[in-house]
Amino acid sequence: MAFNGVPSRLSNWSKSAVSPCLVVPAASVADLARALESAQAQGLSVTPRGAGHSYTDAALNTNGVVIDVTPMRRILSWDAAQGIMRVEPGVTLQDVIRVAYHDGWWPYVTPSTPEVTVGGCAAMNVNGRNAWKFGPFGAHVLALEVILPSGEVCTLAPERDPQLFYGFVGSVGLLGIITSLTLQLQHISSGFVAIRRRRAASFEEIFAAFAEEERSSDLMEAWIDGFARGEQLGRGILTCAGLSDTAGPVYPSLPTPGRVETSLVSLAARWIRPALPWGVGLANDARHWLSRWSYGLGRRALFPYTFWPPAAFAGYHALLPQGAETFHAFVPALQAQEIFAQVLNYSQEQGCLPIWCIIKQHRRDPFLLSYQVDGFSLELNYPRTGQTGQALKPTLQRMIAIVIEAGGRFYLAKDHFLTHAQYRQSVGDEAVEAFLRLKRRYDPHMLLQSDLFRRIFLPYR
Repeated sequence: MAFNGVPSRLSNWSKSAVSPCLVVPAASVADLARALESAQAQGLSVTPRGAGHSYTDAALNTNGVVIDVTPMRRILSWDAAQGIMRVEPGVTLQDVIRVAYHDGWWPYVTPSTPEVTVGGCAAMNVNGRNAWKFGPFGAHVLALEVILPSGEVCTLAPERDPQLFYGFVGSVGLLGIITSLTLQLQHISSGFVAIRRRRAASFEEIFAAFAEEERSSDLMEAWIDGFARGEQLGRGILTCAGLSDTAGPVYPSLPTPGRVETSLVSLAARWIRPALPWGVGLANDARHWLSRWSYGLGRRALFPYTFWPPAAFAGYHALLPQGAETFHAFVPALQAQEIFAQVLNYSQEQGCLPIWCIIKQHRRDPFLLSYQVDGFSLELNYPRTGQTGQALKPTLQRMIAIVIEAGGRFYLAKDHFLTHAQYRQSVGDEAVEAFLRLKRRYDPHMLLQSDLFRRIFLPYR
């Protein structure tokens, strides 16, 4: 039986990796079963792929098969009284919100774009600005229906098969393919948030602000100036938000993407591209200076506060045509301030200046391949250019080593310079061995593979 795939070259979201593969769209469970059977018969490995927003090689499968699950985009049921929704894996967060929002419900965990698929959110176990309060995406998945490499279809739930459920969520598509998810959404009494901003002159002040605001906030995130040095190292702005009920049950209309706006932002980004990184440093100075007058309360619609607009992502790609590299470290609370200062200072010394830096607060969770800790994460984003490209890899690998020595962890959707030895050291031998036992049990022929699997897990197979 000939495999009916379309030869393609797929890339990750940051464009730092591209791989040739066969792409097969799947619109049903039967399509998934046929694709798995055909690939196995021809000795080809398989990985599922959603909207392709991972920054790493998690959904790349060089010289293998990639199953595109985005055609599986039906909302199967919606209980507006309890906020429970069952969806296929290709449904996006935007689709979920369109149905649930005006009934007073919202996803518990949201990344920076609503265009991610729900299946991808569960496979990567994504986090958001409320990670210290509500944990990762998988904490709000009530059940999964999955197809295993054998073709068997089964239902997973934390109370029925906790070992497989907690191993499956966050396993980056390496144990099976999700065919449907049942989600518990969060009740919101209005479509607004009340915002507070706090200016900080150093890492010490940033962490003090987190401690003071965590009990009274629903969402928190700190922006850090990656260009500031010396006594100003770690200066930034902590933005806190509370889900607002002051307006009563009012839900403003959801915004619609503007093609003209997106085109204009892309054009502007191409024009200012030669000004990197000088322009970023100037913009950081301006943002921190202007923050003197932005302290205090504000009110904003929930959707535009939560998600970056499509124009921002279009501008990001136009500004960085060679892509970007991301360093995203999760460090226990007691070590976080010291380690974040150390890695940012080291990065600057090596001539690698991050153009976007974010700190979030987190908590531990029960998932087998959990990357979260009782502490904080630091995300640093770097442009890939001819000047910095060669220096980035050794610099980021050294920064990864510093974090692991401090008991930190990394997120498999980012940090594609992470090695198999570093990953094992960060999450521990016990977690890696437990995952590989599940892999051997449910996928003994190693049908489900990806470039990430071969980079992180294959040496220990």
